[in-house]
Amino acid sequence: MCVKNLFMLDVDGTLVDSCQMDHECFSQAIDEVTGLAVPDNWGSYTNVTDAGIIEELIDTHGLNHDKIRLFREIKRVFRQKLAVRIAEKGLAPIPGAVEFVEHMRHVPSVELAIATGGWEETARMKLKAAGFNIDGIVFSSCSDAMSRSEVMALAAFRAKQDYGVYFDRRIYFGDGVWDKQATQSLNYEFVAVGDKVEHEVRVNHFINPQAILGKLGIEEAERQYA
Repeated sequence: MCVKNLFMLDVDGTLVDSCQMDHECFSQAIDEVTGLAVPDNWGSYTNVTDAGIIEELIDTHGLNHDKIRLFREIKRVFRQKLAVRIAEKGLAPIPGAVEFVEHMRHVPSVELAIATGGWEETARMKLKAAGFNIDGIVFSSCSDAMSRSEVMALAAFRAKQDYGVYFDRRIYFGDGVWDKQATQSLNYEFVAVGDKVEHEVRVNHFINPQAILGKLGIEEAERQYA
């Protein structure tokens, strides 16, 4: 059976309960390196990705002459702080998310991709710490593109190339207003995770994969292995 549905998954707040930790470590890294404060309302940024936020802060404060060094140093400090916090406190998945990812691997009409506004290194660190196995899953991040819509589009392109199929539906699971806006710009479908975004298709967790497939009108059948 030809795969026709691509499930693209955000990381922070969607698969991993990491929003507060991520925001604190990211803000602290920027402050430590540049002395600049990051507004709590990330929706005020043009591109709500790690790279996009730093880019806008650097441009706004006239620090373009030192951009390459600042990007490198912020990323290094952020990763270091995140690793320390994870070692101290651990990191939990959104309920049912680990099992959901594994379950979707066996649904013949579904393929998976990770498309995150975080950097690849830190996103993979958080996923591993929360117990996810993403081997063989297409991955894109702000290490590849500045805007969230570009990250999503790249995930869809890579999935088409790697999985060798054409997707009739591209469905993004995310928890932010910026996620919904990006899907609208690409004409992708959107599933809101949690309660931060007003949207008709919503899940609070991933505990019942069959119910999620039902919401999307996708028939489930286990893949048959030789």
